[in-house]
Amino acid sequence: MNWDLTTPDYLRLVASLDDLDRRIVSLLQTDGRMPFSHIAREIGVTEKTARSRVLDLIERDVMHITAVTDPTVLGYGASALLGIKTRPDRPATEIAQELQKVSAIDYVVVSASRYSLFAELLCRDRDELQATIERDVGKIDGVESIETMPYLSLHYQLAHFAAAQNKVGQGNGIQPREIDAVDVRIIRSLSKEGRKPFLQIAEELGISEGQVRLRFKYLSDTGTVSVVALINPMSLEFHSMAWVAINVAAGYRAMDVADRLAALSNTTYIALCAGRFDILTEFICRTDRELLDVIDQNVRSLPGVGRLEISIYSKLFYKRLTPIRDEDVAVTRKV
Repeated sequence: MNWDLTTPDYLRLVASLDDLDRRIVSLLQTDGRMPFSHIAREIGVTEKTARSRVLDLIERDVMHITAVTDPTVLGYGASALLGIKTRPDRPATEIAQELQKVSAIDYVVVSASRYSLFAELLCRDRDELQATIERDVGKIDGVESIETMPYLSLHYQLAHFAAAQNKVGQGNGIQPREIDAVDVRIIRSLSKEGRKPFLQIAEELGISEGQVRLRFKYLSDTGTVSVVALINPMSLEFHSMAWVAINVAAGYRAMDVADRLAALSNTTYIALCAGRFDILTEFICRTDRELLDVIDQNVRSLPGVGRLEISIYSKLFYKRLTPIRDEDVAVTRKV
């Protein structure tokens, strides 16, 4: 599955990576700011080779190194997953390629399920979200109907796919936390360029390099932000992915169920939402059998899980998030 994506922010899906590139990606998913000298020692090559490999992956849009955080920090005040049904006379893959051109969409899935396509939409506010659906998505030829599942809270995300396989607790995933305006500016700077030197960030913000380092360490240690290598997981060995939509059973809190889901192996993304479902969860596995085992043995038996619906990914378009505007954003969660 090789996509010729024209939008540079989209992560190009490659048929396979060689062993050296896989090892580099694994290290950078652990720490996107890992020095080239450290990478070279870990994989047994020269620093020049390590640097060349990393830069090549970035230049080919196979991998981006960026800050993963709560989208509201980047200016996105309203998010939703769209379940899209398409007309049978136009292939869903063609419609997916049209959807990827919508700037507010960061994630498009071709699926074998109730919906032909899923698209994640991130906007400044609810008004812009609704306008984008009506103006940009609904008018695409072949779109028959759209079901909007607005996010009430992005509860959990983990971009380190290998770590999702062997979690301890919630596996160092990113969850929303209270931060101040300086922290917001640090994160936004790193979202544009994850390996940007702390000295350069300090000069941009008018504070000391030491303060940037201390603040970043705190943000990282508390799970507020993580600088990692983003890659389309289907470029690695993760060929079985699914959205699992869940209705919470009576007598249980959605937040508690979401916490239990976050602790499960293979969980990488959880949103609490309105609409048909209470919780949307993404699972990433190597094989369909592994996905079946995770859902059958772990998810169905989880306290509070009522009805669930599984939507298997056939193809995935994946794009990193960048700040919606350069000026300071209003952050409601202050310390």
